[in-house]
Amino acid sequence: MAETRSRWSEEARTHLRAASRELREAMKAMLPEGFWQHLRAARRETLLALRTAIDAWLEEGEKPQTGSHPS
Repeated sequence: MAETRSRWSEEARTHLRAASRELREAMKAMLPEGFWQHLRAARRETLLALRTAIDAWLEEGEKPQTGSHPS
């Protein structure tokens, strides 16, 4: 039974990889290059925004603590 399950899993993975490739190719064909350029730019801006938030959180954590909290 384990052999049947592992074989099925490999077949499923192979099928899903092929389906994923086909979907990517279909999307490329349907959407203009300008869409992909804007999508890449939006992804970059999102990552930069996250970087800014993380940097601010890190800076906040490095500030000396005030109050009666033990360190």
